Amino acid sequence: MNKRWLRRLILFLIVIAVVVPAVMAAGWVGTETMIEETSDAEFCTSCHTMDPFATSHAQDVHGGNNPGGVVAHCTDCHLPHDNAVNHLVAKGTTGMRDAIAQAIYPFHKPDWIAQLEERGEYVYDSGCLSCHAALKDATSDDPAALAAHKAYFGGDVGEGCIECHEQVGHKNLKVMLADHFEEVTLTETDEGPVVNDSPESTPKAQGAAGDPEQPEASGSKQST
Repeated sequence: MNKRWLRRLILFLIVIAVVVPAVMAAGWVGTETMIEETSDAEFCTSCHTMDPFATSHAQDVHGGNNPGGVVAHCTDCHLPHDNAVNHLVAKGTTGMRDAIAQAIYPFHKPDWIAQLEERGEYVYDSGCLSCHAALKDATSDDPAALAAHKAYFGGDVGEGCIECHEQVGHKNLKVMLADHFEEVTLTETDEGPVVNDSPESTPKAQGAAGDPEQPEASGSKQST
């Protein structure tokens, strides 16, 4: 190999050593930025059909209505957190599904109350435990909470977190759905516990709810 080819090889290797990591780093930063910008309530609720979900989330303890102001973003609960691949795949498929649903909404309006019964398909235990790891690690300072979750972590129950904590994440959601969508009508069973300390509460909601009781807060997202 002559010196000219040797110099070219060295230059090529230098370019590879510098350019490839730079491109990879830029791609990683871009991906992280994209994920961050498309994970909060402002982005996820940009469609008008999401208005009641945004309002009820903002009033919930998980939406920042807690002493520390800590917020669990949409993707903290509504995407899996067991590994990066599952997270990204679910993010892509969920985004596509929601975009299609929004496009056909004028022609096919979902049964919002019935869909709430399928909440287990939209909330992931791995998301809950990414914040509430103290329950799994048995390091929580709340003995009652540890005792209540012993059967779950022991594999003795087949239900996920949201099956027991069905009101978590969106405070007074059913009432807000009825306020926002004309096609939603609540029964007494649907209404459940309602809190009338919301600035978004309307005469319709208050009249339907009667004299509500304050539901017990389930906890907030812990900083990681």
